[in-house]
Amino acid sequence: MGNIFDDEKLYPNEGAIKKHFKDHYDTVFIALLPFFQLDREETDKANLKKAKLLSHEEALKEIDFLKNLPEANREIYSYDNERYPADKDIFREGKAIPWKNIVNDSTLTGYAELNTALRTSIGALNRNFTRPDLMEKLNNFTDRESIYHPTEGAFGMLSKMAIYKAFKLLGKNQIMITDEFYENTSTVNLDQLTEYEFCDEIGGKDYYLYSADKETLFTIEWDSFFFLIATDQNKMDQLIASNLFEGFLCNDDTDHYWEYST
Repeated sequence: MGNIFDDEKLYPNEGAIKKHFKDHYDTVFIALLPFFQLDREETDKANLKKAKLLSHEEALKEIDFLKNLPEANREIYSYDNERYPADKDIFREGKAIPWKNIVNDSTLTGYAELNTALRTSIGALNRNFTRPDLMEKLNNFTDRESIYHPTEGAFGMLSKMAIYKAFKLLGKNQIMITDEFYENTSTVNLDQLTEYEFCDEIGGKDYYLYSADKETLFTIEWDSFFFLIATDQNKMDQLIASNLFEGFLCNDDTDHYWEYST
């Protein structure tokens, strides 16, 4: 078997997740990126999400090369919403809203429907799988409650704060940060960084965070609203007991598209 670190395969895009990691980790947890609220009511509901579906006219303004293409029925999303809260505001006053609360208080039936609603909202699904009805249920609730959506494919500020606490809990201070394409890896020492400084070290395309001894790995991929935590059973028990993360453990069959089988 290859080594997932040497082979640059730190995220299992296909196949059973636990099988992918079996030579390195006993157990894997799917951690859900939290929604959040700030200490203010958001009057412009478009600012509750980082991604925005552009009209044809808006798309022409933002993307030059479209002017040379024939008009077509295409969906184009912008991630340039400057009114979405800044990391420092989320760090200072963000209150995590668990998926469980969204499900309980909206008309969605579970994590699978919520994940499908979120993925529909960013145009991540093939038209055969898209569920605008679920997206509408979600948006109606989050708009009413001024709840901000997580941003896909990135460790958000609240998740980075939880990861910092998790590494500290496990006594891991030397942390490796690797970007999506394995081009850059940096090492940080948690003893020398505040929680905010650690969070600030992790960029939007830094997809793999792991202790220098490789005993604990946090990994995400580009259009997901969840990330994976891979470690041994003892450390996983500690993390679950800490309540730092919301989610569920992978069974032998769980794969990246878990919402279709849960």
